[in-house]
Amino acid sequence: MSSITEVKRRRVPIGNGNGEGLYKEVLEEKTLYDFHELPEWQQDNDKILTGYIRETKSVLKCVRSLFIWNNETVNIYTHLVSAVSYFLLMLGITDLVMVPHFPTSTFTDYSVINFYLLGAFGCLMCSSCFHTFKQHSGPHSDAWSKVDYMGIIVLITCSMISLIYYGFFDHMEYFRLFTVLTLTLATACTVCVLSDKFNHKDFRPLRAGFFIAFGLSGVFPVAAGIIKFGIQGGVQRVQLKYLGLEAIFYIAGALIYGFRIPETMFPGRFDFWGHSHQIFHVLVVIASFLHLKAVMGSYIFKHSHLNGVGLAALQSTY
Repeated sequence: MSSITEVKRRRVPIGNGNGEGLYKEVLEEKTLYDFHELPEWQQDNDKILTGYIRETKSVLKCVRSLFIWNNETVNIYTHLVSAVSYFLLMLGITDLVMVPHFPTSTFTDYSVINFYLLGAFGCLMCSSCFHTFKQHSGPHSDAWSKVDYMGIIVLITCSMISLIYYGFFDHMEYFRLFTVLTLTLATACTVCVLSDKFNHKDFRPLRAGFFIAFGLSGVFPVAAGIIKFGIQGGVQRVQLKYLGLEAIFYIAGALIYGFRIPETMFPGRFDFWGHSHQIFHVLVVIASFLHLKAVMGSYIFKHSHLNGVGLAALQSTY
């Protein structure tokens, strides 16, 4: 029986009042499974040996697995909690916290900040849903995997466009050029992601490299900004210190995920805590927060510049 509550039989002694040793068979629930007990489609990482929810064939049972400690629990909740947090920020941070500070703020400023928050929310929620529902069945796992990758594409796209806008807020021709470039790359990534071959476990390093390349395409607008406005101007407009840290966290997470560090060196030791996918999730959350810092810093720079505030005042504000 393929179920989250698959059972096994065992014999237990019972008394009959005459002292005779009788036995009866009882059903014993088994919630978690080992790697070798999984169907082939579910065998993705052979360095994670235990703690699996076996295929459920039930959406309700997938939801119930949220309350069972397993090797996907950390993956689910790191991104679920972060997604909800970004959604709450989207509802109030710009209009209640940031935008009222600058009378020069426009509806576009409001929209661009929320555009990034929406992308972060969408990516993290897609990831959480994938890790919750992928054990339903093979077809469901493949479908949710594609949703997960699409969420990553959305996050990268929203991240790029938000910084391009603030980097070239007074040169919209550059904004349009790099936005078209970003959308073109996002479309190419989408075509690859929707390919069933791309989703195979053997292509894990390729997937990691593909998304790294898409993310690093942000070097082009940053370089153009430095050429256009000089090093100091380009760095201030896009808050390069935060972007640099963000890139480090994203790349490190992708490499750790792609090469399955540390479980490939110590199989079975990091089944529930500390395996590569969990580390990747944590680093993604940190990187997304650093990007939010960059977006808000760029927003402050733009309106401080428009209001004639000097660099010292800007730094003290942020």
